[in-house]
Amino acid sequence: MKRILMTFAIAAAVAIPSYAMAQVESTPIPAPHKPNFSSMEFMIGTWTCSTKSARRPAAYITTTTYAMDPTGYWIEETSTTNSTSWIARKLTTWDKITYDSDTHRWVDVTYGDGGAYGLSFSSGWIGDKMSWHDVSFAAGPDIASQTDTANTKVSNTKITSASSFTETKTGRKVAVTGVCTKH
Repeated sequence: MKRILMTFAIAAAVAIPSYAMAQVESTPIPAPHKPNFSSMEFMIGTWTCSTKSARRPAAYITTTTYAMDPTGYWIEETSTTNSTSWIARKLTTWDKITYDSDTHRWVDVTYGDGGAYGLSFSSGWIGDKMSWHDVSFAAGPDIASQTDTANTKVSNTKITSASSFTETKTGRKVAVTGVCTKH
């Protein structure tokens, strides 16, 4: 009996590596289809955006440029905000926007100087409206919660936006509105 078990164990040990070797996949990973950017093409170019927070004395101005990346998988966005009395220095953020055909959603990956980062999803344009949900938001000492950002396409050269956030200490809900105009 011992000899039979030992023979079986040796045969199994020899068979397992050869079985694993036979399972190695040699087919190349298929490339994902390039996103259909037709609903976003109007954004390509340079925009000037005016954003007003209800808790600030005036709007701040951002210059934003959208361009297709060379691979055809992303729209690249660069935004620059000059300093104001409450923005200590010029800020730059970069976004990469694509469409995930597996999950059927638009994806916006944001990063910026000063450690800024974000990840937002959208189901896309429904008529003239598109809403972005920031899945990377975490409540903190200044902001307890925030709403999605709702964009309205007024024309191929004008977009408005609206969102709000709730201050942690006061519980006050603060509206943020924006208007972007293409050059």
